[in-house]
Amino acid sequence: MRRQSVAVLLTLFGVTVSLSAGCGDDENGLKPDSTPPATVTDLSVASTTDSSATLAWSASGDDGMAGAATEYDIRYSATSLTEAMWDAATQVDSTPAPKTAGMPETLAVTGLTGKASVYFALKVADEVPNWSGLSNVASGTMLPEDMVLIPSGTFTMGSDSDWAIFNERPQHHPYISAFWMDLYEVTNAEYADALNWALSNGYAHWNGSNIVKPSSGHMIYLEISDPDCRIGPLGSGFSVEAGYGDHPVVEVSWYGAAAYCNWRSVREGIAPCYDTGPGWRCDSGVGGYRLPTEAEWEKGARGSLDGRTYPWGSTVPTCGRVNAHIGGVYCVGETAPVGSYESGLSPYGLYDMLGNVYEWCNDWYSESYYATVEASGTDPRGPLSGNYRTMRGGGWSSDEYNLGCVTRHVTAAPGDTYSSAGFRGVRSP
Repeated sequence: MRRQSVAVLLTLFGVTVSLSAGCGDDENGLKPDSTPPATVTDLSVASTTDSSATLAWSASGDDGMAGAATEYDIRYSATSLTEAMWDAATQVDSTPAPKTAGMPETLAVTGLTGKASVYFALKVADEVPNWSGLSNVASGTMLPEDMVLIPSGTFTMGSDSDWAIFNERPQHHPYISAFWMDLYEVTNAEYADALNWALSNGYAHWNGSNIVKPSSGHMIYLEISDPDCRIGPLGSGFSVEAGYGDHPVVEVSWYGAAAYCNWRSVREGIAPCYDTGPGWRCDSGVGGYRLPTEAEWEKGARGSLDGRTYPWGSTVPTCGRVNAHIGGVYCVGETAPVGSYESGLSPYGLYDMLGNVYEWCNDWYSESYYATVEASGTDPRGPLSGNYRTMRGGGWSSDEYNLGCVTRHVTAAPGDTYSSAGFRGVRSP
């Protein structure tokens, strides 16, 4: 179609000038800006904490990839973002002024407490505004509260030293993928809170004496009938004995520890790891909370830089470092509040990896597993079946000869409970 024009006659200093403007041009005879900024395609989540995520991307321009745009619209959601659900996503309040095209941009998005995975996308506008298309979607998994990231890599597991016993041999070097591990052992207060939720939602059953698996009265989760258990019935729920809220939960079976991991996952909107059927298989790929493998536990206690004997190094245990039975004397004689022993920290800052309570691990026990090919491979998970689940770390009643990063405690069937046995959780990113 031929573009129509409008003639305008101006007389300047006796000279008549004719100007014509096409329909759709502005008053200066220029075409309106209809070119949007380029769509961002390299948005990423550079890092996360338990409440924030740092985004990174390359700036686009005012027109495509030329100049500098005017504003960003950055949004996030608990599910992957699409154009159709853009308006329903949460908008980030404070965004940076766009830089010149091609320059790196970063933004820390805060206020994400309590979220598991978060998905981000952005659009860019010029001064008109012309808006770009939706960027690529970037996602990040929030660092869970009171957990620490154990980095991936190979570490020294087991020992070939003269003092090592048969089930700690041979020394080997498995590769462990990155995972998060609880800084502290799970406390009575944390377990009681989750237990009240689980009972209300049908994930646990109170049989009048103990907490058991629903529809399976013989499988004890928490042996409340034992006086060493500091959690008891109160009204319509369960509470912790005064003064023991920050002590590690005890009298909890392997099943009760694994069940707690599932409850924690469901409450945070994460797929649970454990199938609570006959095998209690754990799918670590779904990202839910679980018990550590033996290899993960030992790496968390020992670190990866050396084959240290204790989390803090080679100095023998004392009551200033651990809650145990040292030199024939009980340091405390029962559990101590978690996090009480700063000088006993592991290389990753984990508390009470030795002493206080034995800690359930995910693995079935085999005394000869270390000699297998799998044990020296990537992310070894122990035998496929067995009669006992492994415990690590020793408890408040352990003597100094049973405290060590390589020591394997194997006297526990998964339904057993003890006054000196508890657990801590892990998650895979």
